[in-house]
Amino acid sequence: MSPGNATREAIAASARRATETGRSRWLVHRRVHEGDAAPASEAPARALALWRAAGGRDRFYWEHVESGHVFCAVGNVDETESSGPSRFADVRRWLEERCARLDFVGAASPWPAPLALGGFAFDDDGPTTEPWKGFPAARFVMPEQLFERRGDAILELQLVRVEPGASVAQLESALAERATASADVDDGDPGRESASGVSTAAECEAARASSWPPGPEYRVQSDRAHDVFRAQVRKATEEIATGGLEKVVLARSLRVEHDGAVDVADFLARLRAIYPSCTLVAMGRGSKVFLAATPETLVRVEGRRVATAALAGSAPRGRTPEEDAEIGRALLASAKDRAEHAHVVHAIRSVLDARCDRLEMADAPRLRPLFGIQHLETPFVGRLAQDGAATGVLELVEALHPTPAVGGTPAAAARRFLARVEGLDRGWYAAPIGWLDAEGGGDFRVALRSALIDGVAGAGEEPVAGSPPPEASSRALLFAGVGLVAGSDPERELEETRIKLRALLAPLTEI
Repeated sequence: MSPGNATREAIAASARRATETGRSRWLVHRRVHEGDAAPASEAPARALALWRAAGGRDRFYWEHVESGHVFCAVGNVDETESSGPSRFADVRRWLEERCARLDFVGAASPWPAPLALGGFAFDDDGPTTEPWKGFPAARFVMPEQLFERRGDAILELQLVRVEPGASVAQLESALAERATASADVDDGDPGRESASGVSTAAECEAARASSWPPGPEYRVQSDRAHDVFRAQVRKATEEIATGGLEKVVLARSLRVEHDGAVDVADFLARLRAIYPSCTLVAMGRGSKVFLAATPETLVRVEGRRVATAALAGSAPRGRTPEEDAEIGRALLASAKDRAEHAHVVHAIRSVLDARCDRLEMADAPRLRPLFGIQHLETPFVGRLAQDGAATGVLELVEALHPTPAVGGTPAAAARRFLARVEGLDRGWYAAPIGWLDAEGGGDFRVALRSALIDGVAGAGEEPVAGSPPPEASSRALLFAGVGLVAGSDPERELEETRIKLRALLAPLTEI
């Protein structure tokens, strides 16, 4: 990259401000490609290649297949962590303070770009068990580089920290290194052999006579016996019947062990093919990755426009179009599922009514069909008020989380029940994960259909010279929950968790 005079002057101005104030700044170099720069279908491959090339560095992947929005960010020029009731405000203050020290150079951006990427744990104090180490109550990262495609445009960012005393030559060199690293990413599929079928009778006979090696082995164990989960459902319905609760969401997990490493880029590619209407989101740190193929938007803010949706009430898909339609009609007519859905609608509306001068929502829920399962959904679209309480995306995230779709109602009573009965360290499961821009906007999804993976391909420590490579192994925790209201049936709720757990178990194990 050879910066022009205007860019060089902007870099020099940033270095001068850092030296004069004695405080670090951050250069954000933007490049924009519009029109036919690359087919839209190639953007996910490019983003996944960038993920794979990141190794064990911080990395973040986001894709909404239906809209064609995809990005991948890698590296870390700054970060923040927090815990406790102030964690949302702490992240907001960190970003506001950093944005005041950003210097943009290069092209004008066609949209407010993701500049801080991360998420929150379900509980204010964060996870407490070893598997969640590295994923605290709140963690956000400003990346070194980002590749993003929306519509017909591609945006690339390179970020560099500007320390007091830094020279223009040093900063130009650092930006050039970032750009070169991005350009050198290979979005092909090196070293991967395509499986070839046996096509002739002789080959079939030879194959039957040969000794085939066994396929990969996976060991799967539920976190509790099915009878225990059924008993917990009954306990919840008893407390609902006595008036202590109106709704509570009970979750369980599966532990999956594998002798090999997990190639997360391949896993994400499989998920995008199976769940094109969901949002794929993954955050990696070292050998661990938390990811989700989630159907649920917590909140999205673009300027003053705010969008979200209530998603609660579930049923399986049918084996034929006729059976599927019949199950959908039954779900729309189900008093139990409509009651569960109404709790979520009421909670979201109460938050947005107080912060919007215009709010639109459907009069009745619609069906949201997914692979293997369908839900009741009510979308909301509003315009944030210009006066009154602050209404950046993080204020809305804090006000909405946890919705009754993942916690329960009343919220405090539901949390007490979960702490007493569920016995699960949820970590980042069912919590907000997403991104923030420099203008108070961003997009957060609820981390459902999610997994925490430890032992991912390409993210381990460098081997010691002369020693054999370590044997690969991996562990994954998969999570799923169900909303319980009056009339919930333990067997049906257990079956719903099975359907949701299969959403990631099948593509993870490929068996």
